[in-house]
Amino acid sequence: MSEVFYPGKLDCMPDKKIFLARAGARYGKLDEDFIHRVNELFLIALEKIEPVVYYRTSDLSILPKEIIPSSFGNIKKMTIFLSTLGSAVDTLISQLSEQGKTFDAFIIDSWASEALETLNENFDQSLRERFGMGTMRFSPGYGNVDLRINKYIVKEFLGVDQVTVLDSGVMVPRKTTTCMVGWFNEEK
Repeated sequence: MSEVFYPGKLDCMPDKKIFLARAGARYGKLDEDFIHRVNELFLIALEKIEPVVYYRTSDLSILPKEIIPSSFGNIKKMTIFLSTLGSAVDTLISQLSEQGKTFDAFIIDSWASEALETLNENFDQSLRERFGMGTMRFSPGYGNVDLRINKYIVKEFLGVDQVTVLDSGVMVPRKTTTCMVGWFNEEK
């Protein structure tokens, strides 16, 4: 069964310039009122996230072949992890949209997407400290790995009940990802 890691909220803090770039804004060209409002919004979002990572490392022999990215080559093991910011930030984005606060919803959605990527990057780095040299991080929906494999990853491989996987492979809460990293050597 999977292991669970509860990161601190600060482990999810994206670089402000990067999340604003995701929203289509150039940090250097923004006025103080805009930056002040964006700061208020990301502090609201930060209060709502409940980050958690479920992960499991295994030999390839127990994994279905369609889950292994063709780009991973001659790996010995693979870590598969699911990271999520929880459902409260999804609810916040939906409520803001329903209230016609499209700008606020858009900024928080952009912030949360980058927060999830920051969480993934930090967790990826901690895995590399443990396992050494590995492949690039990979997610279903790219290359030869179908997005629908998320159902197997979430329910069977990791055994996570808190995340729903739609038939399309999309996960709810929306700010949830599955990632995999292949390892060439044994654990350090």
